[in-house]
Amino acid sequence: MDKFKLVVFGSDWDVYQVAFRDLIDNPRIYYIPTFRPKGLRGFLQRIQFNPRLNSILSMPFKDFWNSYYINEVDKTHPLCFLILENWLRLETGIRLLPYIKHSYPTSVIVCFAQDLLETIVDQYSNAPIDVEYIKNYTDLFISYDPADASKYNIAFHPTVYSPVNLNCGVRKIRYDLFFLGRDKGRLDKLVAICEEARRRNLICKFILLDVPNERRIESEGITYIDKELSYNESLQCCLESRCIVEILQDKAFSPTLRVWEAIAMNRRLLTNNVSLKDSNVYDERYISFFHDVTDINWSFVKSENAFSATGNPYQETIKPERLVEYIEQKLNIQIDK
Repeated sequence: MDKFKLVVFGSDWDVYQVAFRDLIDNPRIYYIPTFRPKGLRGFLQRIQFNPRLNSILSMPFKDFWNSYYINEVDKTHPLCFLILENWLRLETGIRLLPYIKHSYPTSVIVCFAQDLLETIVDQYSNAPIDVEYIKNYTDLFISYDPADASKYNIAFHPTVYSPVNLNCGVRKIRYDLFFLGRDKGRLDKLVAICEEARRRNLICKFILLDVPNERRIESEGITYIDKELSYNESLQCCLESRCIVEILQDKAFSPTLRVWEAIAMNRRLLTNNVSLKDSNVYDERYISFFHDVTDINWSFVKSENAFSATGNPYQETIKPERLVEYIEQKLNIQIDK
C-alpha cells in the first residue's frame, strides 16, 4: 500500500506555529502556512480577493491560486489534504475543496475545525460556513468540540499541541495564578479569585483584553491591556506561573488552549470545565475543578508540580501525531510521517 503524502493547509498565526510545530518541522509533511503569497503576487491576490470588490463584481481566475499553493508537492504518491479552519473561512472565494476533489480524485480530504462551527464565518458570504457543503467534499470532517461533533454528525478529535521547548523546568516562578483572556462575563469571578488569593499571600497575574474603561475593576494582580500579547509572551507568563486558570465562557464546553499549555509546560490547571473529568488527559495531580472562589482547593494551587518538566505522560497524548494517527485509523490509510 502506498503511503499518503500529508499536505497541511495551515496558518502562520503564532498560536498555530507553536501547536503544529511537530508537523511544520517534519520534512515529509508539506505545510502551507498562509493564504497570502509574499511580494507582488500577494498584492495582486489581495486585489483579486477583496471582499468588497467581489461583492460588486466576482473577479475571475481565483482558482489559479489553488494550484499555486501545492505546485511544489511531490505528487508521485497519493495525497492526504488536512485543511484547518482558517481556510474554510475563505471557501466561497477560493473554492479549494472542489478544486482538490476534481484535480486529485485519488486523494483524501480532511477538514479540522478548532472553533465552534456556528462561529466560523465565511469571509466572502459573511455567513456561517456551510457545513453540509464541506461534508459533501470531505472524506473526514473533524470538530475539536464533542458537542459540535454530535450536533453536526461529524468526527471528534481534541485540539493538538506540540511540545514546548522553553526550559520549563528551570524557569523561576513569579506568580501563583495566571489568567489571560477577554472579559466575556468572567471579570467579577476573576476579581473575587484575585482578592482571595491576595488574602492568602498568593500572587496573581491576570491579564484581560479589550475591557472598556468604565467596566474595569481595579484590583492588585489584574492588568488591563488593549493590544494582544504575542503568543510567545503569553507562554513566558505561563512558564513563570505555578498554576494556570481556565474559566469557560457561558455555553462553552470544550477545553481552551490553557489546558494544552498546562500539559505541555507541566503546570497545574485550575478550571471550571468539569467535562475534563471524562477526557483522556484528566489527572487530579495537576487538574483541579472549581465553581466559584468558595470551593477552590488552595492547597492544590500552592503544591509542587506532580511531574518533572519532561516526565508528564499526558504530553504524548496531545501531540499532532495523534491527530495524524486518528486520520489514518478513520480512513484506513497510511501517511508518510
